[in-house]
Amino acid sequence: MFRPSVPHWIALPLLVTTATLAAAESLTVRNFSFELPATTFVDPRIESWNKTPQPEWFVPQGGITWDQLSGVFANTAPGSATHISNLDGNQAVYLFALPQAGLTQVLDSKYEAGLQYTMTVALRGGGNITEGTSLMLGLFYLDDAGAPVSVAIASVSYSAAGFGDPSQLQDRQVVSGVIGAGADLVGKNIGVQIIGTSGGGEGYWDMDNVRVTAEVVPEPQTWALLALGVSGLLVAGRRNRK
Repeated sequence: MFRPSVPHWIALPLLVTTATLAAAESLTVRNFSFELPATTFVDPRIESWNKTPQPEWFVPQGGITWDQLSGVFANTAPGSATHISNLDGNQAVYLFALPQAGLTQVLDSKYEAGLQYTMTVALRGGGNITEGTSLMLGLFYLDDAGAPVSVAIASVSYSAAGFGDPSQLQDRQVVSGVIGAGADLVGKNIGVQIIGTSGGGEGYWDMDNVRVTAEVVPEPQTWALLALGVSGLLVAGRRNRK
C-alpha cells in the first residue's frame, strides 16, 4: 500500500497553516434574526437593537413617526406575493429607505489584535424602493467619550438585477482590515450598524440574520509556505511511487 513519507519540515508548516485557516469564530449578535418581540403582524419595537436618533430635518408624514420607520414583522404565508422563502426563523425587520434611519448594536465581544471582522446581513428591497437606493453597513467602536468611531463601512445599492429573486434575501457584507496590535480599538466592544444613506421613504429594506465573525487572516508569506508544503508533498508522493 502506498504510504507517502512527509518530511517534518513540510508537515509542520502544513499543520500550523491548517490551524490558522480554521481559526474563525462566530460572535453573538443579540436578536440576530429579529424574533423579538414576537408578533403576528408588525411591531415597531426591536429588542436588543438601538434606533438611530431622529434628525432635525425629519417631518412626520401620514402619521408615521421616526420610531415607526423600523420594526419587526412576521413572515407572510407561503404563496403570498410578499413571502420571504429563505427567512431565518419567522420574523425579520423592516427599515424605511430614508437617510439616517437605521439600527445599531454594541456586542459583548471585543476587538482583538490580529483578527479580521466581518458582518453579514441578509437583505432585500421592498415596496416601491427605487433603483440606486443605498444603505450603509458598518463596524464601529465607542471611544472613551462614548462617541462612535468607524472601523469599516460598505455601501449597498439596490437594483432589481443585483438582488434577483424578490422572494429571497441576499447576503451583503462589510469586512474590516486586520486589527493592529497598537490600534485604539483593541479591547473595545464591537459595534454594528445598518443605516440608510439615500431614499425618499417610498420603499423599504427587509433585513434578517445579522452575523458577525472574527478570523485570523494568513499573511502572504503564510500562503507561500502553504504552497511550498503542498509542492513538497507532491514531490514526496512521486518519489514514493517510484
